[in-house]
Amino acid sequence: MSPMVPVDEATLVRVRQHMHAVRVPSYNDKVYKDECMFTYDSPESPGGLYVNLTTFQGFGQDMVGLDQQRTGACLYLHLRHTRVPLPKSEVEAARAAAQAAGQLLLSAPTYRLDKQQSLVVMGQGGVERLEIPLPCPDLPERVLQSIDGVLRHESVTAVEAVAVFEETRPVSKYAGSLEQLHTGRKISPNPADWRCDETGVRENLWLNLSTGFVGSGRKNWDGSGGNGAALRHFESTGRRYPLVVKLGTITPHSADVYSYAPDEDDMVTDPHLAQHLAHWGIDIMKMEKTEKTMSELQADLNTSYEFSRITEAGAELQPLSGPRLTGLINLGNSCYMNSVLQMLFTLPEVVARYVDGAARIISSAPSDPAGDLPTQLAKVGVALVRGRTGHFKDQAQQEGEAAAAAAGAGKEAAMEVDGGGDLVPLPEDERWHAVRPLSFKSIAGKGHPEFSSGRQQDAAEYFTHLMELVSRTEHTQAERLGLTSAAAGGGGGAASGSLPLPTCFRLSLEDRLQCSESGAVSYRSTPTSLLMLQVPLEAAVNSEAVAEYRDRQAKRQRLKEQQAQVYIGAAPEGAEVSTATAADGSGAVVPAAGGVQVSGSGSGGLVIIADAAEEAVLPRVPFDACLQRFSGTEVVDDYRSAALGGRRTTATKRTRFATFPPYLLVQINRYFQDTDWTLKKMEVLVDVPDHINLEPLRATGPQPEEQLQPEDQEQQQSVQPQAAASGGAGAPQQAAVVVPDEALVSALVDMGFGVNACRRAAVAVVNSGAEAAMEWLLSHLEDSDLNDPLPESTHASTGGVGGGGPVPAAAAADPEKISQLTAMGFSEIHATAALQACSGSLERAADWLFNHMDDLDAAVAKVLSAGGSGTSGGGTAAAMAAAAGSAAAGSSPAAQAQLLDGPGIYELVGFISHMGSNLACGHYVAHIKKDGRWAIFNDDKVAISEHPPRDLGYLYLFKRVQQ
Repeated sequence: MSPMVPVDEATLVRVRQHMHAVRVPSYNDKVYKDECMFTYDSPESPGGLYVNLTTFQGFGQDMVGLDQQRTGACLYLHLRHTRVPLPKSEVEAARAAAQAAGQLLLSAPTYRLDKQQSLVVMGQGGVERLEIPLPCPDLPERVLQSIDGVLRHESVTAVEAVAVFEETRPVSKYAGSLEQLHTGRKISPNPADWRCDETGVRENLWLNLSTGFVGSGRKNWDGSGGNGAALRHFESTGRRYPLVVKLGTITPHSADVYSYAPDEDDMVTDPHLAQHLAHWGIDIMKMEKTEKTMSELQADLNTSYEFSRITEAGAELQPLSGPRLTGLINLGNSCYMNSVLQMLFTLPEVVARYVDGAARIISSAPSDPAGDLPTQLAKVGVALVRGRTGHFKDQAQQEGEAAAAAAGAGKEAAMEVDGGGDLVPLPEDERWHAVRPLSFKSIAGKGHPEFSSGRQQDAAEYFTHLMELVSRTEHTQAERLGLTSAAAGGGGGAASGSLPLPTCFRLSLEDRLQCSESGAVSYRSTPTSLLMLQVPLEAAVNSEAVAEYRDRQAKRQRLKEQQAQVYIGAAPEGAEVSTATAADGSGAVVPAAGGVQVSGSGSGGLVIIADAAEEAVLPRVPFDACLQRFSGTEVVDDYRSAALGGRRTTATKRTRFATFPPYLLVQINRYFQDTDWTLKKMEVLVDVPDHINLEPLRATGPQPEEQLQPEDQEQQQSVQPQAAASGGAGAPQQAAVVVPDEALVSALVDMGFGVNACRRAAVAVVNSGAEAAMEWLLSHLEDSDLNDPLPESTHASTGGVGGGGPVPAAAAADPEKISQLTAMGFSEIHATAALQACSGSLERAADWLFNHMDDLDAAVAKVLSAGGSGTSGGGTAAAMAAAAGSAAAGSSPAAQAQLLDGPGIYELVGFISHMGSNLACGHYVAHIKKDGRWAIFNDDKVAISEHPPRDLGYLYLFKRVQQ
């Protein structure tokens, strides 16, 4: 412990001037003492970490001045930690002790942390800093209590790391009627008095809530933990008393409770825990945590496990680090998130918005930056793009490595300190070249049942989820993110600079359906941000080689089952056989293709060795074959044709690209649902080229010689009257009449909904598709008029008026509701239209606005045009619709067209691969082209990619080639 340092009176006066703002952290306060709010600086960074004694938020040396300006706080706790290597003798003694105790010590500590604390009195702007070393008993009592509270409080970073592995625990059915014996025993509240009643050990102790027996817990998978005395007690008492609580985890908030009952045998919740503990003399309100919970132990075991074992064909990869080559540390099954983030921050648009604009985003961050998505995106982006990890090798470590290199390979360099013996060299710190995106994972997964957990996820689903979060955030915080100014140029990257980020990936697909009997055609456009391609296995170019390989594998399996060694048969006609001589001197000829050999030259005999290893031969499908499957003509059965009066028939369907985005994200669907309803992986190679030209697949739209389905004709004919209606204040208002698509209605009825409800859903989504109609139905199940017949004249309601009926005349909107919606970042015109479309419901109006951000101004213009007759003289709605229409052609980010069409010619810039039998397990790795060469991003490890496996990718990112 550092010696106590006295301070002079002038210094104490300055401390007292600011102590009124100092707070003592309570149990419910969040303390950020492990990592900076805006960067990845920590107490181990060169400048340490400054903890604000008012907000309990931590800041690195470069950010504490900004915090002082933002909050006006002047008293900070300065934390500085230094790694000090341990003597080899001490490390070896720890390993020997663990071995003697029967434990497997995977990673014995090789260093200790030298922790220094001081109180800093910060001047205005953080320029002047008066530092007072701690401990210092002369400081005011309140300041000392605040410092002690911060040091003792569990950090938010540690809590979030554990929360990844937290699972919802069921309430034990034995808790309500738990039998508690009256033995007269009382458990001491002092942890120093706790011991196992059977073995006397003092760690990992569990109290049986029925008998009062204190026993050691079970062993972990690595040998650590306890000796199982608590479980043995449960067995010896006839399995009557199943509930135990872990001493040391009891707090006023919670504790670890386990049920040994065979029908539970898991962590559970005891809603009467306080009462059950009081029976044994334990006051839960006075207890403090002294041991790690089971979730914390699970986090330790998972994060110590080596996740990154994947290499490219065993090659020694050259490591990379620095700007644009920073890794992301795996938080426990977070490789899906890491791969997506690495891919996103390759894009110049993302870098410009969240890295180049980081200073603006950080300076305007809310009081809790940890809950602000733009701040966390900027924090991750600055680390990945600029290499700002907050940690680097100090001079002593660099000199030690240089000395080791000079001493020769394999010889450790010894460092002498304070007369101690040889020291164990400090291990490499992964934070030198990687960061831990824990706060980002927390905010991005907040409230989501899957992405907030520690389970493996689908990278494609996470990308879609993240783009939705970013889209909403950028719309409501457009001005803060600099999205209000018009882009200087037309399409592509120029226009995307002032639009929400998801616009860079958004495209429109056009489906053309033609009735097989009438020949009538209908067109449907579907927006998407992800192009999924199916893999046609029948198009494999090496089908014969695959069949022969599988035949050899089947024969090997039969040999093993029959305990035979070789199979002798006829060689396939035309097969080429190597003439290498077997190593056993038998004269047999052994081919390189693993285990196929002939008995003699030219004999035509085939010998298969049971244990021979052979490289797998997988089907190889060209990328063009996947595109042909996507764009080919398919037959749609049970199609209701409006041209035939709604009669069922068949139709042909063809899909084309209506627009091409600046960046095309392609998902190769390698997974299928097996007969047992489980997802299985398709073992197939897809040859994805460096460059693709999709222009031949561009949609052409309705042609003059085509006969359109009746509803398509009516929708086209309604375009001109609507345009005329928005042309002036006195123009007559005409609404677009939407006739429910009978095929869509039939499909919805087959799902179990009422026919009138299905008709309303079809009208509400303007016959855009079953998925959109289904979403509308599920969100309007409580509508009182959902199953009422449609009125004779039904107008399109893209947002879903209650029950899907016609859009009512626009009544005067509630000014208070308009004010609330405009406070979310929407214009008054948008707010008025949303309230009109949703019958004045504020909650529905907010959802309507967010759900129509892709084409907000077009939807607003349609609603205002359809409901204009109810406004003053009809002219106000027309004027507002005209304003909405003109805004769509203007410069505001919400108003511009959300599809950045351009040439469909692309270059491959990155791809994400998945290793595993299904998407619920395995590992993700990203390969990204950096400065003309491929690099592999395997969580925290970044290296030059010698052989990028482009044929094994799952998600492929293509960038438009500017002509």
